[in-house]
Amino acid sequence: MTVPLIDGAILARAREWVRLLASGDADAADIAALKDWLGERPEHARAFERERGFWQDLEPHRSLFAPRSIPATRAHGRAPHRLRRPSRRFVAGAVAASLLLAVTGADILLRLQADHITDRGEVRGVRLSDRSTAMLDANSAIAVHYSNTERRIELLRGRVWFDVAHDDARPFRVAAGSGVIEDVGTAFEVTEGHTMQVAVSQGAVRLLGSDEPSAVTLTAGQRADLAGGIVSPLPAVLPGRIAAWRHGELLIDDMPLNQAIALAGRYRPGLTLVWADLSAKPHVSGAFRIAQADEAVIAMATNAGVNVAHLPGAMILY
Repeated sequence: MTVPLIDGAILARAREWVRLLASGDADAADIAALKDWLGERPEHARAFERERGFWQDLEPHRSLFAPRSIPATRAHGRAPHRLRRPSRRFVAGAVAASLLLAVTGADILLRLQADHITDRGEVRGVRLSDRSTAMLDANSAIAVHYSNTERRIELLRGRVWFDVAHDDARPFRVAAGSGVIEDVGTAFEVTEGHTMQVAVSQGAVRLLGSDEPSAVTLTAGQRADLAGGIVSPLPAVLPGRIAAWRHGELLIDDMPLNQAIALAGRYRPGLTLVWADLSAKPHVSGAFRIAQADEAVIAMATNAGVNVAHLPGAMILY
């Protein structure tokens, strides 16, 4: 099969996009503009993937860009032949781009898929086109796929609480992991991770796993876990405790310390690195404020006898 050629101007533009993303300076407007550009023509998407792959492929060959020593010998009285090397600016840009894309490639692709996204430490509400509300927890992302027959949300990362508008005849569905949640008339929370969890704060939802013969209905206060296409009930809770993070509350109830630290860490602007073995530490419980996530991590670590060190942009538990 013959692969169609891509115009040089399109390749150059794709290269500019890759460099911008690798620089770390791209903002929400840049991401939106890139998504528009990718959707204009199929050649744009092919060019972008080609250039992105080129920069990533450079990483295993960084040694090729290292300065080479040129022998100071002369032959027949002429200066020694010098190999032409890429300019320092090109080399620096190539290596930096390949390294950054290796680290942030997955996040870049997620941002291209997402219609709404929050960063570490950010909680934000979004009003959808049908007047439903999606409240995104920190470090979360969704893609919105509305059509004439359904309102479909794809949970790409994190967790989201939905308050669904019901003056629209189209069914409202959320896809996450290996399951689909269909709204019956409700507000509910969906969490994506190793498993998917659903908790209903009002009304009811139908939860269908890929290996379930029929949908499981959950009502206010009820929760369920979806793993491997199988729905498993979880202990019920008071509806008011569901998605308490919407109100700035961080509720931790009999949770393994490593999970509690990870939960509090998502509300910190910097990294939370755990170098200590927390597996044998007692479970923890507590109520904290999201705005005081640093204090929550320090309190839980100190009570467990774990040391805490502060570095620029990071907190280390050891």
